[in-house]
Parts: sequence; structure tokens; C-alpha cells
Amino acid sequence: MDKKIIVAPSTDPCPVGELIDYSRDCLREGADWIHCDVMDGRFVERKTIDEIVVSLLAKRVNGIMDVHLMVENPLDKLNVYAKAGASHITVHYEALNGTIAIINAIRQIQNLGCKAGLSIKPETPVSAIENFLPFVDIVLVMSVEPGQSGQKFMNESLSKIAELSALREQNGYNFLIEVDGGINEQNAGTIVSLGADVLVVGSAMFNAPDKTKFIRTLKSVNN
Repeated sequence: MDKKIIVAPSTDPCPVGELIDYSRDCLREGADWIHCDVMDGRFVERKTIDEIVVSLLAKRVNGIMDVHLMVENPLDKLNVYAKAGASHITVHYEALNGTIAIINAIRQIQNLGCKAGLSIKPETPVSAIENFLPFVDIVLVMSVEPGQSGQKFMNESLSKIAELSALREQNGYNFLIEVDGGINEQNAGTIVSLGADVLVVGSAMFNAPDKTKFIRTLKSVNN
């Protein structure tokens, strides 16, 4: 039986003033989650939406808010985004100072009632987070450098997806593999075939003339 592919449109690059309508439209046309790209202008150069916008989306859009914190000191923000209505909160391995901080982040997110995700940048190997795989709900593989929508998918990410999938199967782990950056109709099939469960789509979704068709295409790549 084919697995369910989760399609998660990103809030970036949609203008903030259009986000509520855009998110509603994407969910109505078959998307599963809304991927909230939160950037603070320090961990990455750009600054995007914050907890106020996430709170508005959570209140006005009937859907799963998949919050991706690309911020410095994410431990300081976990309670804020849980209160804002996050369903999932993903933090970056690179933004946390060592094992204790990472374990604390995962536990705190889960204690707040959210699914806990751990993300790695393109230069970070899977081996860096291997010890945390038994505890997380989501592993987010960045297939572009975080911070800017519209980048080309980095093929080096494919081996990470395959490695995570193999570790999950070998050890009976339950985390979802989420991939973010440069995903489109041409590469989605390969990404899913290697083990990805969640496809975060930014520019390709925002610019798709027929979003229903685009979403259906992504969801059918493993059929």
C-alpha cells in the first residue's frame, strides 16, 4: 500500500497580507499542513513572520501549523509559539548548544503538546543528529540553504534522506522525514522514493497556476 505523502505549503514567499487566504486556499485544494517559516534576521539574514502572524493563522485557518524556527536561542521561543497555536515546532541543530540543549528542546516541545522536529542545514551530516532520532517526531532536511525561497534543490540532500530512512527502518524509529527547499514536480518522485514523508513547497506552490493539480501531482508520485 502506498504511503500518504504530506504536502506542506510554505508561508514564504507569500506576502503577509495574503497569507490567510493563501493558506485556506492551499488546504482547500488538498494540502495537509501549513509550513510556517519563522526567521529572525540573525540565525539567517532575512526576517519573516513571527508569533503574531502564526497566531493569526492558527485562529483563522483550520489546519496544522508546522512551525520551523530559524532563529537564535530557540529555547526562548518554544512556549511563545506553542501558545500561538503551533501543532509542530522544529528547531535547528545548529542553533542549539550541545546535547543537553537539544534534548531539552525536544522534551519541552513535546511537553507543550506539540510534535518536536529537529532540522539540519545542508552542511550538517545525519551523523550529527543520530543520537536524537529515537526521541524526535520529525527530522527536517534542508535541501537549500535556509533563508531564501526560490533556490534550486541541492542533490546532495538525497543521500541524507536515504540515510535517515535506513536508520528509521533498521531501528524501528517513528519520526517523519520532512524535506524543505526546491521541491517541484520533477524531483518530488525521487525524494519520496528515498523515504521522505513530508514535502515542503514554497515558490513552486505559490507560482503554480493550478494548485489543485500541483498538489495532486505531488501526492501521486509514489503511485
